Amino acid sequence: MKRMSSVVFLINIISLAIFLCPASQVRADLDIITLAQTNEPGEFFTVALGSDHAFWSHYSKGIYMWETSNPVHAGTKISDDEEVVVLSASGSRLAWIDDSDDIQVWDGVSTSEWEDDVVNTISLYEENLAFVEEDHEDFWNEDTEIFLRTPGKKTQISDNDYYDIEPSVYGNQVAWVGEHDDNYDLFFWDGQNEYKLTDTDGDDRRPSLYNGAIAWDEWDGDDYEIFYWAGGANIQVTDDDDYDVAPVLRDGRIVWIKKAGSCYDLYSWNGSQIERLTNECYDKITSLDFNGNAILWSAEEDSEKNVNYAVLSATSSRAQTGWWYNPQEPGTGLATEVKNNRISLAWFVFDELGRTTWYTAGGEMTSQDSFTGNLYSWTGWSWGDNYVPPTSNIIGTIVLNFAGSPAGSVTFSVNMNNIVVTKTFTSFMADFSPGSEDSRNITGWWYDPSYDGMGFFMDARGGKMALAWYNYRDDRSARWWTSYNIFSDGAPVYIGNLDGWTGGPCATCPYNGPPSMIPAEGGSITITFSDAEHAVAQAGDNTINLERFQLP
Repeated sequence: MKRMSSVVFLINIISLAIFLCPASQVRADLDIITLAQTNEPGEFFTVALGSDHAFWSHYSKGIYMWETSNPVHAGTKISDDEEVVVLSASGSRLAWIDDSDDIQVWDGVSTSEWEDDVVNTISLYEENLAFVEEDHEDFWNEDTEIFLRTPGKKTQISDNDYYDIEPSVYGNQVAWVGEHDDNYDLFFWDGQNEYKLTDTDGDDRRPSLYNGAIAWDEWDGDDYEIFYWAGGANIQVTDDDDYDVAPVLRDGRIVWIKKAGSCYDLYSWNGSQIERLTNECYDKITSLDFNGNAILWSAEEDSEKNVNYAVLSATSSRAQTGWWYNPQEPGTGLATEVKNNRISLAWFVFDELGRTTWYTAGGEMTSQDSFTGNLYSWTGWSWGDNYVPPTSNIIGTIVLNFAGSPAGSVTFSVNMNNIVVTKTFTSFMADFSPGSEDSRNITGWWYDPSYDGMGFFMDARGGKMALAWYNYRDDRSARWWTSYNIFSDGAPVYIGNLDGWTGGPCATCPYNGPPSMIPAEGGSITITFSDAEHAVAQAGDNTINLERFQLP
C-alpha cells in the first residue's frame, strides 16, 4: 500500500470552501423516491445498492434494476428468479442466492452461476465474492465455513468446528461472525491472517466491512447497539434503549435501522455525530443498503410495502473532508480527507521566496474530532523528467480539532522551528459554490500509483469543481497549481486551466496580503472520469492515470 507521500495538497484559496450542515437533526428535506410498491399479502422486497444501480427482489415476482442516473430504466426486470431473499451489489453487478441455493451474478448484461450449494448470506465486492458453505467433513458435527471467491480461485477462509456466517468482503479482506463459546463473535481476515475482534457475552451480528474498518450490531443484554472498529479499540456508536441493527459502512459513515418502540427509522453516524435520516415511523424496515452517497431500503406501512431511494447530503457524512480557509486572509489554507478514523491533510502556503509550497500530515485520528502528528515537507522530481521517489523531512508538529468554535470550522496549531502558529479556518465551497456534493462522492485525494508523491485534491459540488495539483519544480521544490470551473453533477469530463500563484505568506510569516495569480502557468487540464474511483488527467502532453487514494 502506498504511504502518506500521495496524500498532500493545496488549492486556490482565493476562490473556494466546503459546505457543512449541522448534524444530529431530523432530515426533513430528504428527497425520497419510491421505486416499487405492493399491497399483496405475503409479498415483500429485499434491496441492494451498487454505485450507480439500485436492485430489489420482489419475493414472488423476480429481480428488478434501476440505473440511478437514468429514470427511463427504473423497474427493469433482470431475472425471473423467485423467492430471492439474499442480494449483494457492487458497482453495476448484483449477486443473489436463488431457490436452488446457487449464487447467480448479473454483470450488467447477462447472468451466470458463480457457486452452487451455498447457505446463509453472501457479499460481493467488484469481482470478489464471500459466501458460506456447509462443512460435511465430520458427519456428527457439521457446521458452516466462510469462503472467498476471486477470479480463478476459491479460498476457504475459516476452518473450525462451529458455525461461521454473515460474511462481508472488501477486496481480499473478509469479516464474519462465528458461533464461538455459545454466542456469535466477530472475526476478521486481513488477506493473510485471521483475528478475533470481539469476545462478549452477547451476540455480535451483521458485520459490514469497508476498507479495513467494520461496523456491526451487538446484543448488550437488553437490545442491540451499533459498534465500529478501524484498527484500534472497538467504538460503541449507539447506547440507548432502542434496537439498532443492520449497519452498512461506507467511507467512514454508517447507516442503520433503529426500532424505537413500534417505530422503525433510519439513522447514520459520520464518525463523530449521530443523525436521524428518516422520521416516517414505519411499521417495519425489512432491508437496507448504502453506497456512500445514497440509501435504498424496503419498508412496510400498514399493508403497503415500498422500495425507497434517497441521496444523502454528502456534507453530512463528510463534514471533515474538503477545503478550509480564512476569508480575511485568502491565499493559504488546508485540504483534509477523513476516512475510517484516519486523516490525510495538506497545508498549502508559500515559502520565504513567495513561491507556492505545501506540507502534509496524516494517520489515525487521536479522537473522533482531533488529530496530532508530525508535519512533513517534501522534495521531489521535476515534472516531465524520469520519476524519482520523493523524500520527506519532519519540520514540525500539528494539532488539529474539528470540534472547535465556530461550528463548521477547523482549528489547528503548528509548531515549526519553535514558532507556534494557530489558525481557525472555515469551509470553503460554501462561499463560492454552495450546494450538494457530486453524487459520485469524488471529493478527496486522487493520485497515479506510478507517480507516488504527487497528486490532486478535488472538491466537486454546487455545479463547480475546485481542484489543485501538487508536483515539483525544476529545482525539486514542492509547488501547487489550482483550477476552478463549471462541473455539473455527474459530468464525465472537467476542463480548466492550471493557475499558478506567487507572493503569498510563508507558514510562520505575518500575513502580507493576497498572492497574485499567474493564469494558466501549468497550462490546461482535462480530467475524464470513468467511474467514482478512476479518472485520466491530460495536462499538456502528460497523461496521468488517477485513482482514489486509499488512506493507509
